[in-house]
Formats: sequence, structure tokens, C-alpha cells
Amino acid sequence: MTQDRPDAPELLDAVAEFLAAEVSELVPREERFQVLVGANLCAILGRELRAGDAPLRDDLALMGELLGADPPATSPGGVELRDAVREAEAELARRLRAGELDGDLEAVAFRLRDHVRRKLEIARPGYAD
Repeated sequence: MTQDRPDAPELLDAVAEFLAAEVSELVPREERFQVLVGANLCAILGRELRAGDAPLRDDLALMGELLGADPPATSPGGVELRDAVREAEAELARRLRAGELDGDLEAVAFRLRDHVRRKLEIARPGYAD
């Protein structure tokens, strides 16, 4: 069910801005860091909601490509997709540790940069630049 505006990402943006701009100046100096962490968390959650499941689907496709396997069929969004990505990432890590991908390490590292850039765009936009 869709709510009227402001939607969840807009609300999180407003809370993030309020915490960073208003509340952080009102709390004792030794507590400002926690307030700014809360503001950053709200901003990240807003970006995650806006992105939807596209980053997870991109990650699953990339992991499948790197592992030489078709990604498993998953329903849109939810725990099933997240679990499939985590399982694929764990399998890739296992193969890397075992040296199974040493012959393609440069290509794997190059492709994983895309993976990290996508994550950074949500966690910290502009950081990869």
C-alpha cells in the first residue's frame, strides 16, 4: 500500500537533516557523534528504499557471472533475494580463499570494483569519485 507524501524515504531524509542540522547542535559535545551516526543511518536507509531491490539483483547477477553459474530465481525483494546474494558472496569468498579463481584474479577484482562502487553509492554517495 502506498502512502501519501511524504513517503518513507522523504521522511528519513527529513529526520536525517533535522538530526544533523538541529539536534547535533543542541546535544552535549560528547554525544554529537551518536546523533550524527543516527542522521547518517536515516540517510542510508532512505537511499536503500529508493534503490529498491535493483542493487541486490545487480549483485546477484554479478556473483553468478563471477561464479560461472546462472543466478537462482528469486521473487522480487525480500529475504529470499538478500539470502541468495549472501550465499553467492560467501561462495565467491570461499573460492577466492581456496585459490580457485587465481587465474582470473585480475578480472574478478576489476568486476568487484563495480560491486563496491554500487554499495558506496548507497552508503556514501560521491565517495568513489
